[in-house]
Amino acid sequence: MSQSLIQMPRACDSCEHYKPVGWDEDKHCPFKARYASAPKPTRTPWGRCDLHGAEVFATEICNSHEPEPFVHLVDVTNRPEPRTAIQERLL
Repeated sequence: MSQSLIQMPRACDSCEHYKPVGWDEDKHCPFKARYASAPKPTRTPWGRCDLHGAEVFATEICNSHEPEPFVHLVDVTNRPEPRTAIQERLL
């Protein structure tokens, strides 16, 4: 019996350390308008990273990513700027 997988980006949104809080203005919002005459979205989900103790956009990527169970990860391009600068763990 195979497990059903959810497809998500390899970013904070699919990480066990990420806790969603809300939406905020974002000049690097990656979302597209729903239809051609609509304005491009300017808000991106954000939350808290329990591992780094920082506010992050759901679309950020870090080296400490730990995916949620049953998630099929899709590689995505990282944002040009993080919501808050964080110090990565050195392995």
